[in-house]
Amino acid sequence: MLESMKNTTLKILLILVISSVSAYAVSAGLYRGVDSEGNVFYSDTPFEDAEKYTPPPISVMDAPKPATEKKVVEDEQPAEFKYMGFDIESPVNEQTIRNDPDVKVSVKLVPALNTEAGHSIWLLLDGNPVIKNSLETSFYIGRIERGAHKLQAQVRGTEGKAIVQTRTIVVYVHNTSGAR
Repeated sequence: MLESMKNTTLKILLILVISSVSAYAVSAGLYRGVDSEGNVFYSDTPFEDAEKYTPPPISVMDAPKPATEKKVVEDEQPAEFKYMGFDIESPVNEQTIRNDPDVKVSVKLVPALNTEAGHSIWLLLDGNPVIKNSLETSFYIGRIERGAHKLQAQVRGTEGKAIVQTRTIVVYVHNTSGAR
């Protein structure tokens, strides 16, 4: 509303200025002449060899309308979120773990876990989930039976579907028994 009041005020001022200039020009009169070198000049007082001059009408244009802002559509989908890197940092592939009562697994995720979208991290040992719906990147999975085991981590959405997963690594567990 303020913008339209400014436009209206500007138009009124423009009309007043034009009408006062036009009234002055009509009452004073304009004269056009050409000197001996061919230069054209104008004056508001008569001079020798001057012709009465009526200027062409002034062109009046409406002020340009400001660009309308694009309204954000509520149904507009946000840009798709993508993870650029996801890997198991420790243990390393083909590492031997000896007599460890609490095996620690750490993953690296770039960018960070998108918790706003309901993403969580799952850790799989031999294809079975041992950690579910974690928001952390480090896990203690307890003692693992001796032998070769496959580890993999996944980022899953709210429906439980894997969005991205790490490569599968193999670890070798050697536990000595306490019995003699």
